[in-house]
Order: sequence, then C-alpha cells, then structure tokens
Amino acid sequence: MSLFMWQSLQAADFSIKATGGFKYSLFKDVNSGIMGYLGVWADGLTSSGGIVTDRTEPLHFCSDYSVDFILSLDSPYGLALGVGYVRAKNRSEIFVRYSDGRPETSALVETTIEAVPIRLSVFRDFQLTRALNAYIMGGLEIYPTQFQSSSWPAGPGDSHRQKARSVGIGLLYGAGLEIKILAHVALVLEAQGNYARIANLKGTRKSGGSSLPHEVKGTLYYDELTFYFPPDIQKTYAQLMISESMPSGDRARPGRVNFSGFALSGGIRIYL
Repeated sequence: MSLFMWQSLQAADFSIKATGGFKYSLFKDVNSGIMGYLGVWADGLTSSGGIVTDRTEPLHFCSDYSVDFILSLDSPYGLALGVGYVRAKNRSEIFVRYSDGRPETSALVETTIEAVPIRLSVFRDFQLTRALNAYIMGGLEIYPTQFQSSSWPAGPGDSHRQKARSVGIGLLYGAGLEIKILAHVALVLEAQGNYARIANLKGTRKSGGSSLPHEVKGTLYYDELTFYFPPDIQKTYAQLMISESMPSGDRARPGRVNFSGFALSGGIRIYL
C-alpha cells in the first residue's frame, strides 16, 4: 500500500445517510398492459350496449427509501455502498352498466412492483459554508425486482394472477444539499435520476374462470393483439403475460419493468 493511500485511509471519515421520498418511474410496458387488458373489455362491452365508467390510472409514483454508508477520504470525494426499497402499487378498474336492465359488471387490474436496489456510488462534496454542503453523486445499481399482477374480467373469461422476478443493472446519478443542524448531524434534501430497465422476468401465472384452473411457468412477455368489435371498432391492445414461450405476434418481445425516472427525497446524514 502506498504512503498516500495509507494516509488517506487514516484520515477517512464514515457517515450514514438515510432518506425517504417519492419516485416517478416510467413503467411503460406495465402501463400498456394494464390499459390494454381493460381496453379490450371497455370497447367490447361498449359495442354491446354497455355504458363504461373508466377509472384507470397509469402507474408512475413509488415510495422510495434508501440508506448509504459513505467513506469520505482526505479529499472532496467519497465512496458509498447503499441499499434501497422501492414500491409501487396500482388499482385500475372499469365499471359497466346497461340501460336495458342487464346487471352491472366491472373489470379490474391490480399491480404491485417492488425492488431492493443495491448500489455502489461516488460522492463529490462542495463545502459552501460551515453549515452548508452540496454534493453530486453517480454510480451503478443492482436491481432485484418482483412484479405481481391480478386481473379479473367483466364477463366470461379467465382471471389471472401473475408473479415474476428478475435482477437487472442500472445507472444512478443525483445531487443533494446538506444543512448541518448539530455537530455531527445534517438534514439532507436530494434529487436523483436513474436508468434501469429490468427484463427477463420469470415466474408463474395462475389462471381460471371460464376454463379449468391451470398454472403456467415461464417468462413475462409483451405483445400487441388486434380485436374487432361490431359495428366499427378495430384496435390493437397491449398485453403483458407470462407464457412458456414467446408469443407469435410481430411485436412480441420480453416484457420490461422500467424503473427509469427521478426521485425527490429528504432525510439525515450522521457523521461518525
């Protein structure tokens, strides 16, 4: 070990940063699958005289928590090992009623996405005043992810319960401001962005209803299907479904859980 590295380690300081807030993620395939499933039922029942009330909402906002263990050397730079928890949940539904006295019905999709990202990042501090510090940071993340969805039809058809998992790699970047309130404690305001598209999700789909209950093990796939409803409805609808093999559609591909987005959070940093 060189003399410079030894002196740097002797001068090293440790700190712990804990933050919590909200994250906005794209979740493109997930939202397309929600809207596609409910869109088929909405347009199909409209064509048969139904009056549809749409209560669908795209999934974007997540709760976002993280803890970083930061090693600051005898320089403005530091290394951090961190772990986080991200969770997003969505409930989208359509209600259908008829003017001719037929019973009301509804279709529903519930989705939950969770991840425990582990990251290694580099910090660069900018000491503005004795009580005010700014920093920028960037690094790599490992993203263990779990996707769950449950969908129920608004008529004859199968319900589906899906659960799939995968691990991906992403990029993280951000900036923050620290306000020292005690000798070894500072309040933190932080903004982060990231790029993380998790693919190759594998799991199980349990289906049943109009058909006998059955279970499928495979990969989460994205596909687009065209439906025709009289008198003049012809649309293409996305679906996100676990299958044993890739669907035969021209646009079929492995589905992705896209965590890419930005987060705003607040917390504390404790200097040890």
